[in-house]
Amino acid sequence: MFLASPPGNPGEWRRIVVNMQRTLVIALLVLTAIGSSCSPPPNVVGVQSYGTVVGRVLDATTNRPIPEALVSVGSLYTATADKEGAFVLTGVPIGNQVVQVHAPGYTYVSKRVFVLQNKTANARYLRLVPAALPAGEATLPPPGTPSPSPEPSASPSPGVSASPAASASPGASASPIASATPAP
Repeated sequence: MFLASPPGNPGEWRRIVVNMQRTLVIALLVLTAIGSSCSPPPNVVGVQSYGTVVGRVLDATTNRPIPEALVSVGSLYTATADKEGAFVLTGVPIGNQVVQVHAPGYTYVSKRVFVLQNKTANARYLRLVPAALPAGEATLPPPGTPSPSPEPSASPSPGVSASPAASASPGASASPIASATPAP
């Protein structure tokens, strides 16, 4: 309460000023508490603008689609590739984003895209390299079996074989020269 003229007692004036200061401090504390309780926790995504990311997941060796590949931007935005390898990620925050693709039996791949508000960013083709091929399926023809070159100074004794198969057996020497004895 403001008075038209200061009270005659200086103690009364001081009491009024102190009460106003206390009221102002309490009001500021209440407003601060209300303001901080309205802010979201630090790990929650706030209000932002979003876009969409599309693309296709292919096998890098055959160019065939990889169905059911897991496509993600961070840990909050994920999608699964369909039978044609196509995917659509919606609600992706705008700006530079990294699209990662994982599929069992393949190495993962990542690609940067720039997402615009209410637009679709095309990641195009994301090609995964097989981590290991199925058993029995070789990538190249197997190399020929090397045969040892004959040594002119060593000749095998009767009953001792200098073939690679014999030298690979347990107890046999690894070198055809060490298993051969000189002729008398």
